[in-house]
Amino acid sequence: MPKHVEYPSSPLREPTGDGFDLSPRRPVIARCGTLGSGFAVQPHAHPRAQLVLCLDGTLRLRAGEDVWMVPHKHAVWIPGGQRHQLSTQTALRVRHLYVAPQFAARAGLPQSCTVLRGSPLLRGIVERLAEVADPAAPAARRLAWVALDEIARLRPAALHLPGARDSRLAMAMAHFLRHPEERRNLAEVARDIGTSDRTLERLFVAETGMTFRDWRGKLRCMVALEGIERGETSTALAGRLGYSSPSAFIAAFRRQLGAPPSAFRKDAV
Repeated sequence: MPKHVEYPSSPLREPTGDGFDLSPRRPVIARCGTLGSGFAVQPHAHPRAQLVLCLDGTLRLRAGEDVWMVPHKHAVWIPGGQRHQLSTQTALRVRHLYVAPQFAARAGLPQSCTVLRGSPLLRGIVERLAEVADPAAPAARRLAWVALDEIARLRPAALHLPGARDSRLAMAMAHFLRHPEERRNLAEVARDIGTSDRTLERLFVAETGMTFRDWRGKLRCMVALEGIERGETSTALAGRLGYSSPSAFIAAFRRQLGAPPSAFRKDAV
């Protein structure tokens, strides 16, 4: 598991439920629920693929060495068999779909962990499907096919932060995650962990496909998403994350995530 991502210290919950249901008469299972602040589930994998749609909150997914942030009105797709862990910093409402393996392989559905921009149609389908008494009934199966078609149409969102396998890079990433406001350059951090800035820069590109500057910029914007969820203003976030001004923070956020911070607030249309 990666060393550069921190999660709530509350006891981890054992994974249970619909992800492990292999009934052939239930191609898609829908559930509606809430997750409390500080929720964290044990790292686990289940045979069904899972889609989690977030409402009024931000969810964090860890799978392998990588991290995905799932803000309000977005969803994350987790393939069946993928070992993963979910956690929250604030309470949120969620809508789940668990897709049987033979249907998760349909053309157009993601084959790796992916954050998707949600849609009102998908939310409505999940909520309606969750109300059906018999998930194997013809009406439920028709809704399931529509849900899978809608997932295939959703646009991906750039909310993925690559992790590290090399221990030196993992140490550097851990430092910047603990101190996203850090203004020291890579050479100074490299000296602290006993390596060189040239080595770390090479490892950033080799293992993440990103330069250090781009990786740190993405990290700051993803950390900002959780601050936005807690109601922090752009001015407060700019100061906390080491930007010279609110306008510099907003420009960097837009460049990294394709929209201004206001687009991710709860009251955004």
